[in-house]
Amino acid sequence: MRAEREREMKRALRRKRLGLTGGIAALLAAIVGITISIQSDKAEDARPVIPPRGATGDQDLVIATGKADAPVTIQIYEDFRCPGCAQVEREIGKAVHKLEDEGKLRVEYHLVSVVDQIFPGNGSKFAASAAASAQDAGKFREFHDVLFASQPAKEKDDKFGDKDVLLDLAGKVKGLKTPEFVESVNTGKHETWVKKIQRTFDRQTEVEQVTPTVILNGKNLVADRENLLTAERITQLVNDAAEKSKKK
Repeated sequence: MRAEREREMKRALRRKRLGLTGGIAALLAAIVGITISIQSDKAEDARPVIPPRGATGDQDLVIATGKADAPVTIQIYEDFRCPGCAQVEREIGKAVHKLEDEGKLRVEYHLVSVVDQIFPGNGSKFAASAAASAQDAGKFREFHDVLFASQPAKEKDDKFGDKDVLLDLAGKVKGLKTPEFVESVNTGKHETWVKKIQRTFDRQTEVEQVTPTVILNGKNLVADRENLLTAERITQLVNDAAEKSKKK
């Protein structure tokens, strides 16, 4: 009995220590979070927030493609430096465009810059800002595809942090690389808009803060491990949703 009591006392002490450790860890995490928030506020970009032409959604933080009256809408959260995003685009990109062109699908893009927070750099922000400049020129979809097709092999590679690289890639889109586009990219016309998207993404709780995220009818299709997101699957899901919409 004495031995059992000693063991119980040791277990209680261990639980107490773990509780204290957990409390200290939580406190430190809160302090770190507050510190990061304060530092972020101090480093706030003083330039005005300029949404690209045709931006939509809450606070004009979304770029939409496809017809406005399409029966089905999906939300895509992606980062131009994110390898997973590029993989999803390679898998479903053509199918998505086909559904858009058929008038069945509208896509709302949220251009986040998560990777810049993980690996130091500006590639996510600069690429998203350049894509917004392409939206001004009516060439978003084309430039969006070029960026993902030209993504660096390694996530740590901040290739898109070089604006000359972005401008060279713009040359692959017919009619995009105009003096207006070049100036927009070089001056970072939409960079504060991109930063606002990320701040909003960080603070919201409705969508898991990971990329890529593809949402249809409230469900993240990428998170469904039992049903891989393929061109065939996205086509079937959109066609089914469009049929249901007709019956309402």
